[in-house]
Amino acid sequence: MKNIVIYYFAIIAPLVALFAFTHLGYINARNLVLLFLFYIIIYRTYIDGLRLCAKNLICRKDIWKLAIPGSRSDYILDLYFEPEREKK
Repeated sequence: MKNIVIYYFAIIAPLVALFAFTHLGYINARNLVLLFLFYIIIYRTYIDGLRLCAKNLICRKDIWKLAIPGSRSDYILDLYFEPEREKK
C-alpha cells in the first residue's frame, strides 16, 4: 500500500460507512462503540502495518507491534506523507 491515495481511502472509507449506517439506523450505539474499537485497535494497526511493510520500514511479522501505544509515533511521517526512509 505504497500509494497514499489508496491508504487514505482505506482509513477513511470505513469510518464514513460506519457513521452513515449509524445515521440510517442500521447500527445502534453499543455496536457503534464496538465497531469503532475494532477499527482503532485491529483494522488501523493492520492497515498502518501494511503501509509500513510496503515501504520496507518494518517486517510483516512485526505488524502486531504497532498495537502497542506510542509505537506508531516513530512512523508518523512515513504513514501520512510520502517521505522515503531507510529501514531501521
